[in-house]
Amino acid sequence: MNPITTWNEMFNLLKIYKECKGHCNVPRSYMEYGKNLGNWLHKQREKKKKGDLNGLREKRLEEVGVAWDVLSEKWEKNYHLLLN
Repeated sequence: MNPITTWNEMFNLLKIYKECKGHCNVPRSYMEYGKNLGNWLHKQREKKKKGDLNGLREKRLEEVGVAWDVLSEKWEKNYHLLLN
């Protein structure tokens, strides 16, 4: 299978996940239609950290709501919950 097709397929699964769950924080072992969506997203985050993620893909992931640093995002969310 073409790597671009595979990436787009996984990206579409991520969009479906977000529609169902309301977020893009996919557990690493999460499977969707026999595909390991969580591991795929983890690999995208690793590529971003290393500077190896294609800029267009990075932008598409950000537009759908992917957090690059999940722990930091959770901390911020909980901090704001405490303030309110």
